Amino acid sequence: MRKAFLHNQAKRWLLPVLFFILLTFTFTAQATHLKAGNIFYKSDTTAARSPYKFYITLVTFSVAATYEDMEATLYFGDCTHQTVTRESRTLLNNSYMNVYRFEHTYTAAGTYTVTYVGSNRNGGVLNISNAFQQTFFLQSTLTVDPLLGPNKSPVLQYAPLDAAVRNQVFQHNPFAYDADGDSLSFKIVPLKTESSLSACGDPTGKIAAGYQGLENFLGPVNTVKPAGFSIDKYTGLLTWNTPGVVGEVNVAFVVEEWRNGRLLGQVTRDMQIMILEDSNRPPVLTIPKDVCLVAGASVQETITAQDPDGHAVSLSALAGILTPSSSGATFIPGTTSGAFTWQTSCQDIKAEPYQVLFTAEDQPTTGVRLKDLQPWRITVVGPPPVLRSAVQESSTRIRLTWDTYSCANARRIYIYRKEGPSSSFTPNACQPGVPSSAGYTLVGQVNADVTTFLDTYSGTGNPNFCYRIYADFGGTAGGNSVASNEVCATLVTGMREGLGQQFSFYPNPATTDFTVQAPASVRLMKAQVLNQAGLKISTLTPRRTAAGWVFDLRSLTAGFYLLHLQTDQGTLVQKLVIAQ
Repeated sequence: MRKAFLHNQAKRWLLPVLFFILLTFTFTAQATHLKAGNIFYKSDTTAARSPYKFYITLVTFSVAATYEDMEATLYFGDCTHQTVTRESRTLLNNSYMNVYRFEHTYTAAGTYTVTYVGSNRNGGVLNISNAFQQTFFLQSTLTVDPLLGPNKSPVLQYAPLDAAVRNQVFQHNPFAYDADGDSLSFKIVPLKTESSLSACGDPTGKIAAGYQGLENFLGPVNTVKPAGFSIDKYTGLLTWNTPGVVGEVNVAFVVEEWRNGRLLGQVTRDMQIMILEDSNRPPVLTIPKDVCLVAGASVQETITAQDPDGHAVSLSALAGILTPSSSGATFIPGTTSGAFTWQTSCQDIKAEPYQVLFTAEDQPTTGVRLKDLQPWRITVVGPPPVLRSAVQESSTRIRLTWDTYSCANARRIYIYRKEGPSSSFTPNACQPGVPSSAGYTLVGQVNADVTTFLDTYSGTGNPNFCYRIYADFGGTAGGNSVASNEVCATLVTGMREGLGQQFSFYPNPATTDFTVQAPASVRLMKAQVLNQAGLKISTLTPRRTAAGWVFDLRSLTAGFYLLHLQTDQGTLVQKLVIAQ
């Protein structure tokens, strides 16, 4: 009986213990130990495109057992959510990259915030409290707009896991690439964790407990790099000068996507940096200064790297223009230098600079490999139009003519006018278009295949007008050309009303001479001769005869001309044809 009693008692306490152990094991197997992640998206681009449909990709990085993270749930910001099975898992050093893909169709236009909440971070993160007990919180923002056209979020091509050495400058660049050519900007944001649920069940976030920015973990400053902890707003280059601790830290930053001044979306990256103790020092890259090119020009530059410890260095470059399907730029790395070459064309014109990210990584036999990263920006603009003439057709009308524009993908030509003396503005590739500081005013625009514009002046006085034009490029990439050369015209005062009607001209067409019969009170002084392109080619002085004022035309070839007849009572414009 005693044995049976003990057996029954053992069953009573053993079963709960076994259940607790099993429960603990199950929780451990299903919990996540998330280190980093981000959410990307793209709108529907299929043949039967729906502007409300989006394809969304969640990528997380974890340190966990083989069967963890089998599923993920995404909240779409419209009070709906979806759970999917993990598509793939890839081992990267001591971490797993997990990929989950979602499809969602919104019911209305608007701005939506997509949210993912992981059950917990990995433990030991230095710049938040009790990291393992805090949820991992990610968000991206997208715009649903049927008038917007297809749109893809920026994609961050470098993994959000990196290593640093204490007291050595750390740099990281996510290399954000936007397939639509939209403008990108970067800013650091606090790490977040889940706060609560909205009225319809969407998670909301708050700053992670105990969060400290990495500017609170600084070592000695290297004077060659920017001090402190910062991210470059335009290139995304993250610089920590220098890490003053050993261990794991996390940092979050937002990549904003802009088109024509409109914020289309945001992607938040939460990344982890492992700081180690090592005597290694990073290599030093030397790259060219940022450059502006006129389409059709080529660029050839040499990139060099040196390692202060004498280690071998691996050089590489990452850029959209270096892909086989792009414009054919090349980078050929060597042991200590590399050659970059790019022949640009009209198809490369873009409002935003192209970014090439060069990386030099040292190759020590032991310890941590360190990198120097330097972004290089290349701006490609349209060639300047060639403005040929500004011809006065009447006292209030000036006709501009220019050559057919050399880039067929241009969208519009903008016409600018300045009253007064010629401008000191010097167009250049780094300042495309016509800036307001140059003193010109926009007076019109035409399609890019048009080569003429009639400017009508309704003011008074006798002003000088100077003109410039430039080309604008459409599509999401946008871009402008360098401003044209300047052409000026003097708007001369016409005769009083009715006086011009008392003139007669003959013969027209003419051959060797041309006679103007004018009222007796009018004296003709000279005639400025402009060709069909509006260029002044000659000045003729008449002789007075009984028949009228006679101009000798024998110095002119056959063709069409405009005569600006200057008299003591104003100027009269007359068309003239010289026959063979």
